[in-house]
Amino acid sequence: MRRFRDGEIDDLIRNTIIWIAVVAWLALNYMLQTPAGGPYTDAVRYAFAVVLAIVVPVVSAIVIAAWVGALRKH
Repeated sequence: MRRFRDGEIDDLIRNTIIWIAVVAWLALNYMLQTPAGGPYTDAVRYAFAVVLAIVVPVVSAIVIAAWVGALRKH
């Protein structure tokens, strides 16, 4: 069984913490935004929400898969 270098798990921990911070920052700023009026801003806000609804679960699934793979090999 292959042993991990010390840095591999540390890198995964660091990347996970960074991803959690990015998601928290995006969610907080999305909730605290001042909505401007108009159809353009509504469309941009909706498009941003759709992109987040796709990107956040996909990247989270990649992070979870990396953890599962790392813990199985460990």
